[in-house]
Amino acid sequence: MNRIKSFSLSMLMGAQFLFVAFGALILVPLLTGMDPNIALFTAGLGTLVFQLITKSRVPIFLASSFAFIAPISVSVHDFGMLATLG
Repeated sequence: MNRIKSFSLSMLMGAQFLFVAFGALILVPLLTGMDPNIALFTAGLGTLVFQLITKSRVPIFLASSFAFIAPISVSVHDFGMLATLG
């Protein structure tokens, strides 16, 4: 019974991670007009660096934030993509 509960919890956590990763790595760049490949690369690189610095003591995944969608959209509209990225 304990094995079934552990498997169910793993499946639930995996589904939650899937939704978080999709939103942060695919949806945010698409909404802001940026390249999702860059978001995937930088999230992976940032996560690896964080894990090396903390010696894997903190289980975390670093990705894009929904908090910046509005400022990025306004900046792209007012100044263009190059100025926003700069």
